[in-house]
Amino acid sequence: MNSDILISVQKVSKCFNRGRPNEIWPVREASLYVKKGEVVVLKGPSGSGKTTLLGLIGCMSRPTSGRIILKGQDVAKLPERFLTEIRRKTFGFIFQQFNLIKGISVRENILLPLYPTGMSFGQMSERVEELMETLSLSHRAGFPVEILSGGEQQRVAIARALINNPDILMADEPTAHLDSKLSMNLLETLGLLKSRGMTIVIATHDPLVFETEMVDRVYEVRDGRVRER
Repeated sequence: MNSDILISVQKVSKCFNRGRPNEIWPVREASLYVKKGEVVVLKGPSGSGKTTLLGLIGCMSRPTSGRIILKGQDVAKLPERFLTEIRRKTFGFIFQQFNLIKGISVRENILLPLYPTGMSFGQMSERVEELMETLSLSHRAGFPVEILSGGEQQRVAIARALINNPDILMADEPTAHLDSKLSMNLLETLGLLKSRGMTIVIATHDPLVFETEMVDRVYEVRDGRVRER
C-alpha cells in the first residue's frame, strides 16, 4: 500500500438489526482512501449513510464486512478495547451537536480528553493554552461554554478534538448550525490546520464545504454506496 495512505476502506458494509424485519444497510461495499495531509469530503444528503461511514472510518463502530486499513493495520475486527485506544491516539472528533458540557469552562471542556492520558497537569495546561491561542479563545478561557456564541462553541469543539494531537480530524456536518459567515470562519480554521499537516475527513451536505479549494477529494455517498466525484 502507498505509504502516504493513512486510511484505506475496502468494500465495507454495515448492517443494523441483521436478520430482523427492520434490517438496514446504511453502508454497502464502500471503498475509498485518505492520504496523509489531505482534506477528504463524504458528500451526501441526510440519510445517505455518510455519518455511519464516518463513524466506521473513525473506529466508532466495526463494519459488518470489508476491511479498514489504518496506518497499515486492519482495524475492522479488532476488539473494542483496542479500538478505544486507537480512537484516543489517532482521531479527533467534531460532532454535529458540539457535545460540549454545560456548566464548566471553556478550558475545562478542552482539557477533558487529556485526563485519562496520565499527562502532567503542567503539560496539559501548556497544551490547552496553546490551542486556545491558536483558535482565538484565550479571552474566553474561564467562561462557561453555554454563554458563548455559536462560532465560539464551534472553536471550543475543534480545540477539544485537537487536544490529543490526533493524526486525523473527523468532522460530522460541521457547518450544520452555523450561518454563512461563521461557516467561512470554520473553513478558514480547517484550512489553517491543513497547512500545518493535519489530515481531515468531513461528512457534509453543505456546498460551501465540498466546493472549497482546500478539499482534495470528494466522495459522493448515496443509499450507502460510494463513488468518487
